[in-house]
Amino acid sequence: MIVTRAELSAAGIPTSTIDNRCRSGTYIRLLPGVYSTDTPDSIARCRAITTWLPQALLSHRTAAWLQGMHPTEPTLFEATVQKPVYRKTPPWLQLYRRNLPAGWATETHDLPTTHPALTLLDCLAVLPRPTAEAMIDEHLGRTVSPHDALRLSHSKIPGRTAFSRHLHEASTRAASEPERLFTRALHHRGLILLANHPVGQYICDLVDERSHTIIEIDGREFHSAPAVFRQDRRRQNDLLLAGWLVLRYAASDVYGSLDRCADEASVVIKLRRRRYRGS
Repeated sequence: MIVTRAELSAAGIPTSTIDNRCRSGTYIRLLPGVYSTDTPDSIARCRAITTWLPQALLSHRTAAWLQGMHPTEPTLFEATVQKPVYRKTPPWLQLYRRNLPAGWATETHDLPTTHPALTLLDCLAVLPRPTAEAMIDEHLGRTVSPHDALRLSHSKIPGRTAFSRHLHEASTRAASEPERLFTRALHHRGLILLANHPVGQYICDLVDERSHTIIEIDGREFHSAPAVFRQDRRRQNDLLLAGWLVLRYAASDVYGSLDRCADEASVVIKLRRRRYRGS
């Protein structure tokens, strides 16, 4: 339970008793004038922050954890306050000072947090790039509304340029991690392909209609069953006879040699696009 010194005094507890209980460990001082009456968990620390600074919004990785976008419980807690506010903080708390326009705050678990779209933007600045990209791909269109993300990218909030680029490169329809990585790699090379897209009677992993090229990412189970193997041969022949080029990559190669695979596919697709445009 989070309590303030003022609340304890209002309950008739003398100042000397409060100090003695802090020294004995009955109360745990988390922030100036803010205590926990038992061992604080992460939610208690979040409540301590917003009790100490009622105008603060939990943000960055802390907001992402609360909103279910980041699986790791925070050890460094992060919050955003308006620029005029300055407070010295303990090592477990990071404050970001910036003036946010109205409309980018919400509540998560009864705690004030940044809006999910803004949380996503903030995480680009503090997470490793692969982790941030995976978060965008997983939660754009689910936790975060594409409309809100687009609106944020057109705002004046710092970081919007990088955020807009990430939105353009997002891979939100990939059915597996290798497909997601491959889609992202092609996006970095200026190629936007359709993921899990129908071609005739088949659903293909990645499809470029302009060049009539299909990319299939094969997992370890690809050759595991004779029936699957035969069916895939028929599928490939049908697509080839219909004028499609099918490039196949093993998932293990995508993990181990992503740039080489993406470079090869990119060269082929761009060459075939020029040929189709010329014809």
